[in-house]
Amino acid sequence: MKIVEISPDQLHEAPWNPNQMDESMQERLKESLVRYGLVEPLVVRPKNGAYEVLSGNQRFRIISDLKSQTVPCVVVNLNDDEAMLLAQALNGLRGEDDLALKGELLRSILASIPENEVLSLLPETAYSLRTLSSFTHTDIAQHLEAWEQAQAAKLKHMQLQFTYKQLELVEEAVSRILPRVKDDSFDNPNTRGNAVYLLCRFYLENVKEE
Repeated sequence: MKIVEISPDQLHEAPWNPNQMDESMQERLKESLVRYGLVEPLVVRPKNGAYEVLSGNQRFRIISDLKSQTVPCVVVNLNDDEAMLLAQALNGLRGEDDLALKGELLRSILASIPENEVLSLLPETAYSLRTLSSFTHTDIAQHLEAWEQAQAAKLKHMQLQFTYKQLELVEEAVSRILPRVKDDSFDNPNTRGNAVYLLCRFYLENVKEE
């Protein structure tokens, strides 16, 4: 596999890319790229005299904003169908963590890097991070219970699509309830997510079922 340095001006996103990322995850990705740089090359293919990004569109957006001179890329020559299939495979293939090993890893990280810096990079809450870092090989039953608690506290993602008028109404509702978010205690650092949660809770508590 050969890695080629390509100017961002020669790269463009795949218009069919379905992968989306919310603001909270984008901030974590940006923190990672600022801290470590682009350590994983993009996967691209030649198209129309330039290169189309098959894998790494989210990283490409942030790298472009950071004004990088060149971007490390792996170039593949694929037709449209094969390119789409590869993109989905790269986005969808993920393993599962060994909880005990992950606990050891996080304990080692937290021993030298402040918790707030770790949370700025990982999609965890303070509670889920502390729970995960407590895992050892000694008691599997306790670990499974703690893992369920950590999963309950871990940030999840929901993608929604609105018409222009619907989005205006949603944004207005979120902006009105945002001041209340500061008055409530949440483990979720995403204030807009907390605002939507409050709106849903208000509806369930105050609207009677017909």
